[in-house]
Amino acid sequence: MPIQGELSRLKITVVDEDSVFYESPYLGQHGISLLITAERNGIKKNVLVDVAQNSAALLENMHMLDIDPSSIDAVVLTHCHYDHTQGVAKILKEIGRQDIPVIAHQDIFRLNFITDPYLRHVGIMDGDRQADIEGSGGTLYLTKDPLEIMPGLFTTGQVERTTNFEEVGIRLFTIENNRVKSNTVHLMLAY
Repeated sequence: MPIQGELSRLKITVVDEDSVFYESPYLGQHGISLLITAERNGIKKNVLVDVAQNSAALLENMHMLDIDPSSIDAVVLTHCHYDHTQGVAKILKEIGRQDIPVIAHQDIFRLNFITDPYLRHVGIMDGDRQADIEGSGGTLYLTKDPLEIMPGLFTTGQVERTTNFEEVGIRLFTIENNRVKSNTVHLMLAY
């Protein structure tokens, strides 16, 4: 029997990411999507963490992995970049239910961009804005604080970059209080 608040089982399935083996049937793409299956006291929850950037590729990989989109109980978006969020509204439509929790940072919809080699938006794209997510069956849970998805499974809340090795190699910017700011905040899943 699990300790109070501890999961009895946790399974992490890589559904989509940017490297696939030669002659693999799976579709790779820039970005990532993971399916977390958590169990505790006979209760099982499937949480999709990020949706990469191409919903058709993600759905094809889900099909090959025998993952039924309607089995997804919640979606966690770790941060705003398109390679983690593009197509989230389409995925919610495939889930086919209303009130699917979509957990993200409270500032996920703010403008996020790069300037090298030119000014380009890299955040939440058209088709995945707040109204699109809600219109596709999602219920937004926007917070910078930790959030329990089920006993034993929760987000960490906002994770600040504090050391040089965490830099991603490109300069990312957002606009906060009418000032350009160089950073990105993340949510992580914890258990």
